[in-house]
Amino acid sequence: KGARVAVMMKSAPEYIDVWFAIAKAGAVEVPLNTAYKGEILTHMLTNSGAEMMVFDAEFLPAVATVADRCPALKQFIIRAEDGVAEDAELSGARHDFAEVPTGDGGNPELDISPEDLACIMFTSGTTGPSKGVMLNHHFEISFSVIYNDIVALTAEDVSYNMLPFFHIAGKFQLMSPLLTGGRMILRERFSASQFWPDIRHHGVTVTTAVGGICHMLYAQPPQPDDADNPLRMIYSVPNPHEVLDEFKARFGVELTEGYGSTEANICVYTRPGEDTPLGSCGRAAPEYEVRIVDAEGRDCPPGEAGEFVVRPKYPNTLMAGYYGMAEKSLEAFRQLWFHSGDKGTWDENGYFFFLDRMKDAIRRRGENISSFEVERILNLHDGVAESAAIAVKAEDGEDEVKAVVVPSPGADLSAEALLDYCVEAMPYFMVPRYIEFKPDLPRTPTQKVRKIELREEGITPETWDREKAGIRVTRHGVEKTA
Repeated sequence: KGARVAVMMKSAPEYIDVWFAIAKAGAVEVPLNTAYKGEILTHMLTNSGAEMMVFDAEFLPAVATVADRCPALKQFIIRAEDGVAEDAELSGARHDFAEVPTGDGGNPELDISPEDLACIMFTSGTTGPSKGVMLNHHFEISFSVIYNDIVALTAEDVSYNMLPFFHIAGKFQLMSPLLTGGRMILRERFSASQFWPDIRHHGVTVTTAVGGICHMLYAQPPQPDDADNPLRMIYSVPNPHEVLDEFKARFGVELTEGYGSTEANICVYTRPGEDTPLGSCGRAAPEYEVRIVDAEGRDCPPGEAGEFVVRPKYPNTLMAGYYGMAEKSLEAFRQLWFHSGDKGTWDENGYFFFLDRMKDAIRRRGENISSFEVERILNLHDGVAESAAIAVKAEDGEDEVKAVVVPSPGADLSAEALLDYCVEAMPYFMVPRYIEFKPDLPRTPTQKVRKIELREEGITPETWDREKAGIRVTRHGVEKTA
């Protein structure tokens, strides 16, 4: 009980076995993004104090590279995959997933309470390394209770889960039908070509779309039978506000939107049938108090931008803090409210509007990216003296990553060479699309980098765009189209 077990597995029934076994044993799951490697993976394993790691064979090279930097990590359980070599060395005991002894299904009679720590889920760092959000068993399940209210899930519904289990939405989409007695269709990832055939074949009625998924669906060529499907509801974060009515009419589906976080649950959401103002993410959930406040913690009047802050009305419906980061936890809960770091407004009728991240996180295709992590990896390159990672708007309404780089004195560094380094050193979704070299970075009088100035500049004539150069970066590597 209490042991931290890191899990780096693709979405599959075996992951569910591992997740629930960890919970039943009273241990603590540490789900890891399967694209992580190098410094980021090392930080998460050492910060969590993971003693055991369960992972798919595909990720053995990434794990083997960092294992000796994680002194607490002593046990490795590998799930074999067809066609994947497993010859890398590990600094600890190695076990075959298929041969790990299993119990008889009996209750181990452990003293586990709803308040016990169930999961340490890492969220993107903004002004520092990624932070491990502590979720107890009650909090983890509360996501599903609220989600079920939002989408009115029943035993008759069939849910479609295309989000990974290292993402909180992937988790609550599994637990939600368990609470109602419904069914769930599990897919490893979103596929625009597979989505509608799956929906029709399995009779799917409810799904969750994060990032630009709705935009990607809408971008597909219209078909005469688009509305001929069983889907009744998409919980979308965010809604495609630019084409909201057109989307609903084309696919014959209702959309509802929510605002929240791993730390604070789904604390704001829209109610179908209400005349929600366009662009609003909804009203506060009944379980939470939500305010928009200024820098001193005072309420902002309607229409004035400030920070989202949240407070629960019930126990164990907010995170327990950031694991091993007491000062960050105190900072997040200052004035007895959870401070989200997100900018928004509200109106006199209690509808909230999300505007932007107050900090420097970047959201690209459903992934939260820490600008700090991108910069830290860039700065490890010998040819880089300093860097700043910023968000620039993408065509799908989310962000693309731009790296503004100050080369080291005398360095002969090209954008394409730096891109090659990034592909090797970063998860694929973090790799910058845009690179620009500058002799120095704009600063405040206290020598902080003025990222707002860089964001305002956006794409300039000096900005190198890898896609215009005919280079695509995917989870499978680099593809050159020109």
